Amino acid sequence: MASRHERVQLPMMQPLRRPSIIDQAELELRNAIYYGDLRPGDPIPEVQVSRQMGISRSSLREACQRLVRDGLLTQIPGRGLFVTRMNASTMSDFIDYRLGIEMQAATIVADRVADLRRSGHEAAAEELLAPLRASLERSRAALAAEEVIEAGNADLDLHQQLAEIARNRFLSTAMNTIVILTRMGSFSDPLGFGVRADLTTTHQALLDALAEGNGSRARALLRESLQELAGRLRFGADADVVRDPDLLETSGPEWTTIGGHEG
Repeated sequence: MASRHERVQLPMMQPLRRPSIIDQAELELRNAIYYGDLRPGDPIPEVQVSRQMGISRSSLREACQRLVRDGLLTQIPGRGLFVTRMNASTMSDFIDYRLGIEMQAATIVADRVADLRRSGHEAAAEELLAPLRASLERSRAALAAEEVIEAGNADLDLHQQLAEIARNRFLSTAMNTIVILTRMGSFSDPLGFGVRADLTTTHQALLDALAEGNGSRARALLRESLQELAGRLRFGADADVVRDPDLLETSGPEWTTIGGHEG
C-alpha cells in the first residue's frame, strides 16, 4: 500500500533559476542611477553599454524598457534613451504618487504599533520601529560629519524601511522605485544635490508619531515633508539645505564606471 506521502499530488512547480542577464542589467542600471553614475538627462548609448556589460543589445533593450515603464528612463523617438529629468510637472505627479504609497505604509505601521501597545507588547512595538531608529541615527552621524550623500542615503533608507515594516510587498516594491526617482529628483536640482538641514528633526517627529500609534499625525508630517521636497526641487529654493559641491550635475557619464556598487 502506498504511503500518504507517495499519494500526494503536487502542483506544477517552476524550475528555480539564477537571476537572468536581463535582471542583472536592470539592477546595474538602477544602481548607476541611484548612486549618481548616471544623472538626469544622461544618454544610454546602446552599443557602448551592451558591450561594457557583455550582453546582447536585445537584452539591454529589454532591461531598459523595464526602467522606461517605471519612469527611470525616457525614450525619445529618433534620439534614444535618456535618464529621466524630473521637471516641474513630473515632480508634481511623482509627489502625489509617493504620498499615496508612503502615507498608506505609515497608516499600517502606526495601527500595528497601536495594536501592540494595547496588547501590552511594548518590546515588540519598539522592535518594529528599530530599523527606522537605526536610519535616523545614520542621518545624524552623516550630517555631523558633513557627509551629504550618506545623509541622503540614510533618509531614503528610512522611507524604504517604513514600507518594508508595513509588510506589504506591493508597497515595498513601489518604494524600491520611488527611492530611485527621489534620488533622480535630487540630482535634477539645478543648485546641486542637497538634503534638508533639519532632516533629523523631521524624522524624529515622524518616529514619535509612529511610536504613539498616531497615524493621522504621521500622515500629516509626511505630507508636509514631501511638499517641501517638491517645492525645493521645482523652484530651486535653497533655504535650510545642506549641499555637497562635489555632487553637482556632470557633463555626462563615463561608461567605464557602470557597476561596482552593491545595492
